[in-house]
Amino acid sequence: MASRSRLATWLAVAMVFISIGWFYSNSMANDNEAAYYKIDKGLFYLKEVFETVSRNYVDELDAEKLSKSAINGMLKSFDPYTVFFEDPGSQQMRMITRGKYGGVGMEIGIQEDQITVITPMEGSPAKRAGILPGDVIISIEGTPASEIDLEKASRILRGKVGTPVKITLRRPGLETPIELELVREEIVLKDVAYAGFLEPGVAYFRLSAFSDKAAREMKEAIRELQAQQEIKRVMLDLRGNPGGLLTSAVEIANIFLPPGELVVSTHGAHESESKFYTREKPLLPTQPLVVLVDRSSASAAEIVAGAIQDLDRGVLVGTATFGKGLVQKVYPIDKISQAYLKITTAKYYIPSGRCIQKEDYKKDQSVFVDRSDSMEYNQQVNYYTRNGRIVHGGGGVKPDVKVDEAEMDRFLRFLWARGLFFQFTVDYLTRHSDMRDVQTLVNAPGLLKDFQDFVDKTHLDFQLEGEKELSNFISVAKKNRYDSDIQDLVEAALQKLRKEKQRQLELHRARIRELLAEEFAEKLGGVQARIRSELESDEAVARAVKVLQNLPQYQEILAINN
Repeated sequence: MASRSRLATWLAVAMVFISIGWFYSNSMANDNEAAYYKIDKGLFYLKEVFETVSRNYVDELDAEKLSKSAINGMLKSFDPYTVFFEDPGSQQMRMITRGKYGGVGMEIGIQEDQITVITPMEGSPAKRAGILPGDVIISIEGTPASEIDLEKASRILRGKVGTPVKITLRRPGLETPIELELVREEIVLKDVAYAGFLEPGVAYFRLSAFSDKAAREMKEAIRELQAQQEIKRVMLDLRGNPGGLLTSAVEIANIFLPPGELVVSTHGAHESESKFYTREKPLLPTQPLVVLVDRSSASAAEIVAGAIQDLDRGVLVGTATFGKGLVQKVYPIDKISQAYLKITTAKYYIPSGRCIQKEDYKKDQSVFVDRSDSMEYNQQVNYYTRNGRIVHGGGGVKPDVKVDEAEMDRFLRFLWARGLFFQFTVDYLTRHSDMRDVQTLVNAPGLLKDFQDFVDKTHLDFQLEGEKELSNFISVAKKNRYDSDIQDLVEAALQKLRKEKQRQLELHRARIRELLAEEFAEKLGGVQARIRSELESDEAVARAVKVLQNLPQYQEILAINN
């Protein structure tokens, strides 16, 4: 028993050594004796602390888990993107780099504390089996859904292509559960979520990720639209795009930029500068271009937006981007168990010289030796676009035309967070199976009254701002025997607030119809139909169209011919 424990301890220590071996090997090139000493001392400390704790702690310890805890503790000093992770089957790696995975092809989420199908993907095993939005998952592979969380459910549903998975569903309106055995297939996540004409000549593309097929999908979408009519103006929507592969960002930029243009450069303390240029003839070289961005546009999305802005190729509309300009590389730690270390090795710099990364990524400042990069985050430093426009660094990319992100009203956000729009449309379509046209549905007599009745049945605990505080004050007033006139005044205020709550649905009738239309569209036509519906009430899109239609304003923004 002792020998096995000792062996496990040494194996765990070896894992720690392997995990930091990259640092040791890189440092061997440094002839600074002080650096050698610090590395040796650090390794010695790690080994001694690990052995001492393992041999002497009051309780028996799991050596492997202890080693992982040590690794994670060390990595917490760095940025949030430097992580150790295990990926059996490399499903996560394939999803990140290739936009593919083995599974049944359906988005799931939590609705009323139950794992629920949000939408099945077109052409997937789930779609062909007749699975519908709103179907509740009762069990997966015999394991009750009530015993697993959402992440584990997703993990069970994914797996090797060609293998079966058994699912039991409960469908609203049906008494008998539905039992299915689906065969996992290669599910391809589309990078181009939507492509179409907003109006004659104005092409719109929503790019949701940057996998290795992003540019190919974009080019295919462009050619399909060009076959319908001439593309005279272009809108590229990068809102909510978390990024992906650097090479894909360069390829996407190349769709709009001529060959030989610098798109991005990278360099770090242990990595020499690398520059990435466009190489091919662009598909859309001169058409007026607007790029939509928001605070969720990150990494590769920021490279594309930043290059377009710095080279004055197009106008950015929206809000400032996320500010994720750190480059990661994945190093295999254990190929057998498929353990990896994802390390930040460099930063992104767009053509003007600006660094995309925001400054707050260094969690523990004491472990960093060189802090000379602080100048990169000084927003008073001027950078210049090709046409001489002044732009600033400091993290993220700022738009040329600012359009604030639409904030959903607090009451509607409350309903949305509880899934009531989703649940109502599932219920309504179940009771009106003959209605299959979105406009007919949203204009149906009594729809909003039905929605209000549906909401009322849930007995929501929604409180207007200030209501909780007034209720607390009444309790305090009674406890401390405040003057009855004061209590009456507060009670009267509470009564008025409660009446105001009853008016909320009436106040937001127009927006409720829009939200219901989006839900109906997705239930009947899938994700593409939902996007089309969303675009109709999108303020940033409407503003972008105006920029594209007004060529003098467009040229003025970009300082063309100045």
